[in-house]
Amino acid sequence: MKIRLIVMAHPDDPELACGGTLAKWTEQGDEVHYVIVSCGEKGTWDKDASPFRVAETREQEAREAAEYLGVKKVIFLRHPDGDIDFVHTLKLEIASLIRKMKPSTIITHDPWRRHFHPDHRATGFAVIDAIMIARDWHFFPFLREIDLKPHRAEELLFTPTDEPTLINDISKTLDRKIEAIRIHKSQLEQLPHWEERIKRFSAEVGKSPGFKYGEGFYRMSI
Repeated sequence: MKIRLIVMAHPDDPELACGGTLAKWTEQGDEVHYVIVSCGEKGTWDKDASPFRVAETREQEAREAAEYLGVKKVIFLRHPDGDIDFVHTLKLEIASLIRKMKPSTIITHDPWRRHFHPDHRATGFAVIDAIMIARDWHFFPFLREIDLKPHRAEELLFTPTDEPTLINDISKTLDRKIEAIRIHKSQLEQLPHWEERIKRFSAEVGKSPGFKYGEGFYRMSI
């Protein structure tokens, strides 16, 4: 059994980015944990919606989707949506959780990928910093005093990525990925033709290694 830690910016990001891979891991008995950095309270096009209600709804959807995929635990850091770049404690929060959970694999956003959302870039860079804090003895000595000793994960996987070096075959778990995404009902109106797009993108990613559907990652050894 391996421990896999998924650190993403928003409540629906794990399923959208790598839900097929997560389904494979839980089916084979691996222990998967989520860390969701922001509340996602700005994730609506309804100008009259209450951000507090949006955050509450999205957290519940995230719990249900994670449960559906067999994820052991979801941790919400509850930082403001859109402002992750300004959370100076974030790398220390993530490093502390890495030391506590001792994952072999960490997944996060590829901060160098061409995309719009600043929270994805900020989360990806924070995870990189956190991994170095988590693995080395002399960063933040107080962590040792509260029995959070250094931990070095085996690999860091960035996804989605423009340059995948690892492609997982999700041909048998794409349906579970889609059903997990469907649980995020509050977001689906903002994702027109999302199911068709997910299938088309997964087919394109899987084409090179000969899979019907794939999910791509840029892999780094730690």
